[in-house]
Amino acid sequence: MRHLFYSVLFLGLSLCQNEAFAQHSGASVKNIDFGKLLHSHDVSLSAWGPYSKKYAGISHIPDIASGMRFDFSVMPAYYRNKVLIPNVRFESGYFPWEFSAGLKQFTYRYELEWKDKVYVDVTYTIQDSSTVLVKMHSVNKTDLQQNLALNLMSFIDYPENYAAKKISCSEGARWFNALSYQSLSYVKKTPRDHLVYDGWLRGEVRQSDFIEGRAIGKGFGTTAGDSVTYSVNIKPGQLKGKLSVIYKAKKGTVSSFRISGLANEEIQLKGTGDLESADIPFSVSAPGTRQVVLVASGSAEAEINGFVISDQSEPEPFKIETQVMDFVAKTEENPASQNMILKYRDMLPYYGIGWDNKSSQIREFRHSELDIFFKNLVHNHVDKVFTGNKEGSFSNVFIRPIEILPQSDHTAYAVICSGSYSQVKDRLNQFSSSGPALTKTPASAEEAILGEGKKYLFSQKMMQAALLSNVVYPVYTQNSYIRNFTPGKWWNSLYTWDSGFIALGMNEVNQRLAAECINAYTTPDDSQSAFIHHGSPLPVQVYAFLDLWNKTQSKELLSYFYPRLRRLYLFTAGKFGSSTIGLLKSGLLKTWDYFYNSAGWDDYPPQVGVHAQKLEDSTAPVSNTAHAIRVAKILRMMALKLGLNDDVKEYDQDIARFTAALQNFSWDKQSGYFSYVKHDAQGNAASFFNYEPGGVNFNMGLDGVSPLMAGICTEDQKNILVKKLFSPERLWTPSGISAVDQSAPYYKNDGYWNGSVWMPHQWFIWKTLLDIGQPQLAYKLAGKALDVWKTETDASYYTFEHFLAKSGRGAGWHQFSGLSAPVLAWFSSYYKIGTVTAGFETWIDEKSFNPDYSGFKANLSFDNSTKPHVRTLLVCMKPDKQYQTSFNGKKLAFTVLNKGLLQIDLPSSNAPGVLDVTVRADEVK
Repeated sequence: MRHLFYSVLFLGLSLCQNEAFAQHSGASVKNIDFGKLLHSHDVSLSAWGPYSKKYAGISHIPDIASGMRFDFSVMPAYYRNKVLIPNVRFESGYFPWEFSAGLKQFTYRYELEWKDKVYVDVTYTIQDSSTVLVKMHSVNKTDLQQNLALNLMSFIDYPENYAAKKISCSEGARWFNALSYQSLSYVKKTPRDHLVYDGWLRGEVRQSDFIEGRAIGKGFGTTAGDSVTYSVNIKPGQLKGKLSVIYKAKKGTVSSFRISGLANEEIQLKGTGDLESADIPFSVSAPGTRQVVLVASGSAEAEINGFVISDQSEPEPFKIETQVMDFVAKTEENPASQNMILKYRDMLPYYGIGWDNKSSQIREFRHSELDIFFKNLVHNHVDKVFTGNKEGSFSNVFIRPIEILPQSDHTAYAVICSGSYSQVKDRLNQFSSSGPALTKTPASAEEAILGEGKKYLFSQKMMQAALLSNVVYPVYTQNSYIRNFTPGKWWNSLYTWDSGFIALGMNEVNQRLAAECINAYTTPDDSQSAFIHHGSPLPVQVYAFLDLWNKTQSKELLSYFYPRLRRLYLFTAGKFGSSTIGLLKSGLLKTWDYFYNSAGWDDYPPQVGVHAQKLEDSTAPVSNTAHAIRVAKILRMMALKLGLNDDVKEYDQDIARFTAALQNFSWDKQSGYFSYVKHDAQGNAASFFNYEPGGVNFNMGLDGVSPLMAGICTEDQKNILVKKLFSPERLWTPSGISAVDQSAPYYKNDGYWNGSVWMPHQWFIWKTLLDIGQPQLAYKLAGKALDVWKTETDASYYTFEHFLAKSGRGAGWHQFSGLSAPVLAWFSSYYKIGTVTAGFETWIDEKSFNPDYSGFKANLSFDNSTKPHVRTLLVCMKPDKQYQTSFNGKKLAFTVLNKGLLQIDLPSSNAPGVLDVTVRADEVK
């Protein structure tokens, strides 16, 4: 009866995951709490989710501020034989398989025998804030009986720099971490002053040997005048008090500071290499708020961990103690009821695990990893506790054997729950007696896909699964731990430009998450950093927002994001705070002070040459300036809608200045590419950056084409560059557009970018082709990308980073989303009914379809900083009709692809107007 109950339950839960995969826009952006969003960089997901950085499964975050995570993973095996350990850091035989847009249900497939001969699908369904149901569906498609096993593993993880020291204060004493400052100033200014890497606080150092794992450092105190200011509240019992500074300095050094405000005294911080404290007495006449100001004399660096304020009469107001991580749970085992309860020292909730198979055993593995340790012990059938280095603990429910007849399957269930002891006990008892009393998840309606697009559904499903599964916790930024969507779980970090493309992918899957991904990398006006920076400082978030606007027309999003995106632009245009990007007198931009990579292409030849020849101070790439122009044009459209005329004038000036710089100094007529430009000592443009020997332009590739995307090329330049993009001798390959011109002497066939095809810059080119009225070429590019993606993903189930230009086979990280996310946009644009797609120069003020998608109306405006020209709009309509189109009442030309995809040629005008798509009069009955 229990299996019948579970089968009915999962029938309802799985309706949205049937073979006819459907993309959808997911959660609405209409109900976003912008007040909450303002200073958050987190995403609004459940406390349960696929957040592990170790083994694939489901995780629980008991306290978002703690950085601690409870993990649960199913590890299938052949009984007493091969076991799959689903390590998220390398290929390990599992695949993100089906992920609902809101991450309420997701499935991993474990391939015991490739390809789909013997496998286990593990589905996690989040029922409420405290309960997860686990379905383990084992399938045998061979002609032999299979004996399998399931290992349910529960474990916890601490944040990377978990503090090895803790402080306990007496009742009247108070601890202040040094990073709780009001202001911090270094005398020596750096390019990083207004762009602290990874969004850390200015001066922040993060090491486990500090109290709370963090302090002020980064050279603080080495220069006379370095200062930090705090505001403290002195209580009535502390009028005659003591300020105890806790610090660390190198052994043998002495760092001197003048303290003012609460006390006025010189303090000497003597270094031993360990945490030390120095006391300063103070006396005030009345309680209230006082400032504490430390100004360095410049003698030596000191890392200030914080300070304690206490009464002078207290002999020992605080104590610093060592704390160690405790991975081992106190366990209550109930084998007869098939459940167990876990309690970890440093987590508030209890956790319960229940399962439905009596043939089971409870074990524990006390080691830091399972990839080798567990596999090495597969044949130990005796021990209950397996002890290794004790740097981790895995509570194991070993279910075995699971006998599956030939061409048959078997389904098992488990429940995971959290809460107080009694709550967990009640849930487990419910599961043991009759299964959890859970409601069915409502089925989601399949969105209509044009028939020609059905062949792509599997590869698109796998891309969505990769996109949604690549979310990790904890990631630290802006004084808090967050959940962060990452390009792949090998990258346990923030990534600025990759995350812009993640947001672009999310636009097709879950628009609320798309907005939150953009938000995660942008900052409010009171932030120390202009944006959250990690990796290539390419402002893809602006492009992602333009797409989000054209899908939602949310004025609330526009008003909220404009100032954040403007900060991002101003810094990357060299106009904000400490930015050095615009120092060259030529007007060309360069971002070498912030990252070695100008636009994400790691081994792009001229970029490699700049660093090899140490030309960072004098040589500018093209793409930084080209993207600044296009981003300025997008922000200009936003500013016009918001009535910010002064900003519009500023963008006009920037666009003109940057355009002149590229046209005057960068266009190389001989090579037919825009060139990297070398400068003299005064910052004046001097010469092209050429490849030696031979004096060939070093920038024959995508950077040299990037002004086409900016919309600043002459007609001749445009024709030359488009021809190169689609020439098989130049940039067009059997797999799409190469990063580097194949005729260049520095082209390779074995590089990371050089010799490979990637999706992100192809997306920029595709959008540009729509802007310049080249829909056939746009479709050629997108169609090739979708075919290359399908061929590889259908064959390998992997979602790769890039593709070898000649063979089309995937390479790089195997469960990649990030920069590969444009495949979701291409699929939606050409095959998903109800999708409208524009280039960078078309702004959709309003749009609507009729109920059956046989009629469409939109109010459009255009980037009028660019000269009028024909632009293309893609509208995916109901396929069984013949259509007519008009703009402001005048008939428009269009072509039809895929029996429903209209490629509409918009007028050669920048005047706004109304686009109408209707069924042809001779079809109307």
